[in-house]
Amino acid sequence: MSRTITIAARELPAYLLSPGGYVISALFLVITGFLFSFGGFDQGQTASLRPTFEVITWVLLFICPAIAMRTFSEEFRSGTYEALMTTPVNERQVVVGKFFGALGFLVVILLPTAIYAFALEIYGRPDYGELLCGYLGVLLAGSAYLAAGILASTLTSSQVVAFLLAVFFWMGLTVGTKLLPARLGEDWAQIVISLDPDIRLRDFGIGLIDTSNIVYFLSLTVVFLIAAVKSLEIRRLR
Repeated sequence: MSRTITIAARELPAYLLSPGGYVISALFLVITGFLFSFGGFDQGQTASLRPTFEVITWVLLFICPAIAMRTFSEEFRSGTYEALMTTPVNERQVVVGKFFGALGFLVVILLPTAIYAFALEIYGRPDYGELLCGYLGVLLAGSAYLAAGILASTLTSSQVVAFLLAVFFWMGLTVGTKLLPARLGEDWAQIVISLDPDIRLRDFGIGLIDTSNIVYFLSLTVVFLIAAVKSLEIRRLR
């Protein structure tokens, strides 16, 4: 456990001190700020971040792979991965440590968005339970997106390819689960719809905590991280 924490503690400053980290942070805050400005202060509407949370799935779909793409691809490209694995750590500890480092960075770039809640407090009476629920959904969805990005990063030494693999997977899943149900029978359509991350994240945005949504995102996170560990183990055996 201590080795996992050490790796996470090494990864987080790497994000915070890199030019790429600043670019990702700026993009995220500009986009969410734009969404909030045009959706959070509509006259006659309830003071809420609901409009922002409704579309933030698409923001995370690009931001999280951008965060995760460097985790292993950069190590492979620079040749430092082999040196890392000569230390007393295993693939599981490295994957989990890098995941928590990336998740910590996501939390850091989310912190400035707390100012939106203060702005809502000035102009209205926001439901803080709904706000907290929305942020919980963002963290859960972000965890799954990051885990998928880490898996993609274990498959290639190119950060761009890793980014595109993760983005196309989530875009395919999100768009596919919206288009396929119309071509399927009712039973299969319901199954496909239940796989749509966009719908599940919207439940959090309206203040609805459904345990099935929590299990959905946590399960995907665990599956992707396990797959990333297996990918590294296969790489070591080559």
